[in-house]
Amino acid sequence: MIKVLIVDDFQVDRENLTLMLETEPAFQHVAVIGACENGKEALDFMKTLQPDIIISDIEMPVMDGFEMVRMVRQLYPQIKIIFSSLYNEFEYAKDAMYLGGYGYLLKPVDPKELLQCVSAVTDKITSDLKFRKDYEYLSRQLNENKPYLIESLLMSLMYGTAGNDIHVSEKLELLGLDMKDCWYVASLIEIDGFVQLTRDMNIEEKHLFQMMVLSRIREVLGSCCNQLSVSLQQAHIAIVFYYPEAVEDRLSQIHTVLSNILLEFSKSDISLSIMVSGYSKHILCLKFLYEQCLYILRYKYLLGKGKILYSSDIPSSKEKPLFDYNGIEKELRVLLNTGTADEITDYIHNLYLGLPDNSSPEELKGFFYFMMICLQNIVHSNPEGFAGQSELTSPAAWETLVTLETVSDAVTWICECLLTANKCIREREFHKNKVMVEKIKRYIERNYQTNITLEMLSEELYYSPNYINQIFKQETGGTIFDYVTRYKMERAKDMLAVNHIKLYEIAEKLGYNHTAYFSSLFKKYMGVTPKDFRRQLES
Repeated sequence: MIKVLIVDDFQVDRENLTLMLETEPAFQHVAVIGACENGKEALDFMKTLQPDIIISDIEMPVMDGFEMVRMVRQLYPQIKIIFSSLYNEFEYAKDAMYLGGYGYLLKPVDPKELLQCVSAVTDKITSDLKFRKDYEYLSRQLNENKPYLIESLLMSLMYGTAGNDIHVSEKLELLGLDMKDCWYVASLIEIDGFVQLTRDMNIEEKHLFQMMVLSRIREVLGSCCNQLSVSLQQAHIAIVFYYPEAVEDRLSQIHTVLSNILLEFSKSDISLSIMVSGYSKHILCLKFLYEQCLYILRYKYLLGKGKILYSSDIPSSKEKPLFDYNGIEKELRVLLNTGTADEITDYIHNLYLGLPDNSSPEELKGFFYFMMICLQNIVHSNPEGFAGQSELTSPAAWETLVTLETVSDAVTWICECLLTANKCIREREFHKNKVMVEKIKRYIERNYQTNITLEMLSEELYYSPNYINQIFKQETGGTIFDYVTRYKMERAKDMLAVNHIKLYEIAEKLGYNHTAYFSSLFKKYMGVTPKDFRRQLES
């Protein structure tokens, strides 16, 4: 039933409208719930009962129709408005439409026009109601299926089928996941001896068994950190950890959480092996982090089960590890900051030449994957230094790496990436040093009348005194003390050109307590005493 409220200051108009709506068979679905004399009375009425439609006059005492509708739009935006008036003027009709009116009836109201107008509004109300019901139904469906949709999205990210950044961002927003612009770490859990454990189970029982393991893992995870978990193919479960801040500070927490999972399952007859990837700041790189976990998983046979395994645990043989992975990353950081192009290129080639001759293609790919992870870790830890170099950390970089067909191509490409990073750092350092020198000079020019010290500059620039002096000398060839003295002597020359300024006054203006000391410095830097310099000017 459609509820109608009539608002008109003329009783006869209110009664005529009520009569038409209540007696016309076409209005059987309409009920008049009230009739008010002005806008204020109507607003008071609606505090207890809201109509679906208001048929309102425009000119009324106390509060006219336009003012009432403005209030209704704020308080009850779902109510539809039909205006009625004696005035057949364009301005009235325009204002009525501007306020969202669904019709404009001229008095005396014609029953056919009233029927046509109310029917149109009724159809709109029915359409809106259907839309709301459909929307609410779809919202319920989304909320009910959200866990499955989240798992589906996570699987597509791991398998590299999630689409581009825009598609992923839309899905994250739809599912209410605050995972954009985070750091990501992937972990792959394998149920040890899955084939033996499920030998006598049918497909459904195997699935239920894996879901039981996932449920227990989720109980351990709880709400201790930002993570999502999903069941993959048989025997595999994935966990994605994500943090808005730098992940280095979270690695120990992740290790603790995973250790708690192993501890929980150690109380049962189920053993788990856990592989942990490096980290990335691009959500589409979850595919590559997952592939790193699969790569680490290949060494489970050698390293043993029931453990947490990292890429740094992977040896090239049973005798010794292939590389000191932590050491390599540290060496790369130093090289990128201080090394030359030749030193960086030689370092990578020497690492490659150190690989065993019998290394498999997978082992060689793993080496280059690790080098790329090291580079991206370095880039992410220094965002200012690598501004504008998104190609070093984008998913496209990984896509390029995995499509290289030869080891020679991979070595060349990795070297090019590292040299690009080295160039960025050097350019930033060069610019930063130039800026620092200019700041030092400006400070000296503003404060040359005082006794400027390195400590004063240190407080001004927030660097150590030794570092400031070192950079200044590196950029200008002289010390800060020399620059300060030379600048003061130049200012002294200007003042010596003014005859009435005494030597002791010049010394004081330059921050020197003793005229003799000032005179000796002037002679040292200018080759003559202040008095002789003034005589030369006068002559």
